[in-house]
Amino acid sequence: MELNYKEIAQEAAADAETLNLKLDYTKQSIETLDLILDQYHENLDQYPGEEGAATLWNIAVRFGIYLGETLLNIHLAEKGFAWEEGEDIPILKNESSGISPISKVHKRILNGYEDNIKSFSEIAVMIADGRFSLQKEPLKAERRIDIRLESGYEEEDVLYEDIYEYILLVANGEEDFLVMSSDDGFLEFYGINDEFICDTRVNLPDGDFRTYQIINKEKEDKTNRIHFETPYGEYTPEEREVVSLNVIRAVVKAYYEHGDYEKFIEQIPCVDNTLETKQCMGLIK
Repeated sequence: MELNYKEIAQEAAADAETLNLKLDYTKQSIETLDLILDQYHENLDQYPGEEGAATLWNIAVRFGIYLGETLLNIHLAEKGFAWEEGEDIPILKNESSGISPISKVHKRILNGYEDNIKSFSEIAVMIADGRFSLQKEPLKAERRIDIRLESGYEEEDVLYEDIYEYILLVANGEEDFLVMSSDDGFLEFYGINDEFICDTRVNLPDGDFRTYQIINKEKEDKTNRIHFETPYGEYTPEEREVVSLNVIRAVVKAYYEHGDYEKFIEQIPCVDNTLETKQCMGLIK
């Protein structure tokens, strides 16, 4: 039986009214949805066992469809997205990409703010605009890359065409950082949505090392400290150190492509911050 998505979304809006909250299919209502889902997360103990799990899933479906209808209303419909009923659950798809609002809402209920809806929605808009493509992009890699996430998850020999799944976990707020290790150093970044801090280190043959901070070239002279917040903490980087998701993608691509660090550094916008790094580590005064 074909689902009536608008009717189900309206049921979610009616549920919100009982809490004196308004879900009106606007961008602002996404923050209201986060508040509602947080109430379910804070009261998970009221949904024990298989019956409770089933109830929470039904709640996730209802509010997930509301989220999907809202995303369609504010931007995704004009980009060709529509509901498609897959083998498991309905998702929003266009010709090149797909997102799952229902799965995200379910994770939000179970995991709390680390799976917040606001950041998911912002990423969905980026995907719709083509600013974050999930399409596979095979290339001839010169580096062997192992990855580590904030949660402790590790994987060896991650292919370039698979790395964006891990980047998206950070961009979507599901992980705090991603570390990409190679034989001679690492590349790492943290942040959320379209704002990230990224740096890299190269271990030299003589036992020494150098570090480089990836920068926003448009703000290369902006060295004042700013407030920077992720779901996992607050930081005070220099303004030029906050880079976009597109910069992260370009840097990661260059990291895979250039096994020689000098060639890699030539390809990316960065500054040598080795002295500052060594001072912070207490290696020099």
